Amino acid sequence: MAKRLVVVIAGVTCGGKTTIANRLINTFNSISVLHQDDFYYTKYEEHLESIPELNYHAWDKISAYNMDKMMIAIDSQTSDILVLEGILLLDDIRILNLADLIFFTVLDKEICWSRRETRTYLPPEPPGYFDKYAWPEYEKHLEMIKNKTNVIFLNGVDSIDFNTSVVVNQINELLLNLKK
Repeated sequence: MAKRLVVVIAGVTCGGKTTIANRLINTFNSISVLHQDDFYYTKYEEHLESIPELNYHAWDKISAYNMDKMMIAIDSQTSDILVLEGILLLDDIRILNLADLIFFTVLDKEICWSRRETRTYLPPEPPGYFDKYAWPEYEKHLEMIKNKTNVIFLNGVDSIDFNTSVVVNQINELLLNLKK
């Protein structure tokens, strides 16, 4: 393969992005996956916006991630297929410019919350964070991309198997077109 294929899986928290990305590893040869969550700033007090009323930081903003470090990691990948996964990848123009395929997972607020409340976050997420910060950031992100024609939307309510098959089929179709 002459050109590396870059697949972006972005969207709502708890929508299945990580599971789909990890399943692709077992489907394709010469594939690597980078998770945006691996690029949170470690000294978050210095980089993240403070939320004084919750005694917490805004983890659901692009400024929470060291995207320069992620770009270095992207540039170091040598696989034929590179999958980038994360909630706010589409907030970085460099990611948009690299992407050959873009998927965006969606969920309604109630289902998203029912999944999120079962997770453990470090540092622990205080009551009210989801409603006041995480969900509004997702809605802002969705509004920004919902009219883009190059985004394939995945419903997080659909089974992981179904959504993974959609991604696999789109990748295979693009690979076939690249061989022509």
